[in-house]
Amino acid sequence: MEVSPISIKRIYQSIIEQLVLMIKEGKLKVGDRLPPERTLAEMFNVSRASIREAFSAMEIIGLIEVRQGEGSFITDMNIAPFVNTIAPLFVQNENMETDLLDFRKMLEIEAVKLAARRQALETQLENVKKARAANEQSKIEKDFKMQEADKCPSTDVRLLEIHLENMRKALEGNDINMGAEADIQFHKTIFSLTGNMVLIKAAEFIAYILESSVKFNRAKILKDSSNAKVLYYQHKKIYEAIRDGNPELAAEITNKHLDFVKEAT
Repeated sequence: MEVSPISIKRIYQSIIEQLVLMIKEGKLKVGDRLPPERTLAEMFNVSRASIREAFSAMEIIGLIEVRQGEGSFITDMNIAPFVNTIAPLFVQNENMETDLLDFRKMLEIEAVKLAARRQALETQLENVKKARAANEQSKIEKDFKMQEADKCPSTDVRLLEIHLENMRKALEGNDINMGAEADIQFHKTIFSLTGNMVLIKAAEFIAYILESSVKFNRAKILKDSSNAKVLYYQHKKIYEAIRDGNPELAAEITNKHLDFVKEAT
């Protein structure tokens, strides 16, 4: 691990910049354990206090995870700590929450389209594999691999079915908290199904802020049993549209679903 000695003001920022560059260049990867403070201080030619300051900032913005007794590890851009810190600024007035819901709608409608298209491609690819010999590649298989090569690992569409089943159980058992958690996981999985990391992180940002809002409260919405039933069937239809690879239908149902959520808050 090679670093450059620090000799300018705002030392902690320079440390962060170098570490970020190492992540970008692949010299540091998700899950890697960083050297101890003392070692890094010697490598950067700075004080241990400067290293601690850099680590504190990196932990807040989600670049590293500090595990007590184990050390500091590179994370997969965990934005939760940072968003939780600034969330109150985004929900200090009513208009901001409405704007966030509108933005969420824009993101999620595109997300279900991408998820459904990707599912359609995967279905076609599977059909091709079944129809052709193991050593033969079709054009669609090549195209699909090219499209997916630089994306994050794929998520199985059956995960939506699991979250949907949890929503059903929550509805039958009148478990509001379980229903709210299943709802959250269902929507997070939709974004994972897109394979688009930027879209996934943008969705996480909005979701964390909305969940911190007093007004936007899934449990509050689900207290009304009629709302809970409507939401379950809306999610079921969204799942079926994605599973069947129908982006237009998935977008239409999602649009109606989010309008319902907005009216219910």
